[in-house]
Amino acid sequence: MFRARFFPAQCVTIFYPPELPADAASLFNEHVVFVWDRLMDPEFAREVLGRYAPFAAAYAPQLARITERGGAEREYRLVEDREAVTPGAVLIGLTDDELARLDDHYRAPMHMTRHKLKVRIGDLERVVDVYLSQGSYLA
Repeated sequence: MFRARFFPAQCVTIFYPPELPADAASLFNEHVVFVWDRLMDPEFAREVLGRYAPFAAAYAPQLARITERGGAEREYRLVEDREAVTPGAVLIGLTDDELARLDDHYRAPMHMTRHKLKVRIGDLERVVDVYLSQGSYLA
């Protein structure tokens, strides 16, 4: 389903669908989004975006992922924590339409909003988009 290509200059492996070859320049595309929840699953990301998106492993320093439970529901949030590192992935080369699909998925701006965040992708440090919670909705 996916192919992988390693870029030694950035120490990054990009996983991509065969119809959309990856290159190192794609790491610098305008629409790169850090995901740290269920969207790390390529099949679920395809359901939300309408296609398979190239991705690479990434992490967000000084943020911790927490899970709040309210009955059968779970809500995942990121909170500041100087000692923490949150693993995730970056979705690479998204279109404006796909960002709108992510807005719908995260119910932006009511539930989550898009912010800028510095993440590490291999040896590369860059600012990307991330969706962060507006607060807890679980009682």
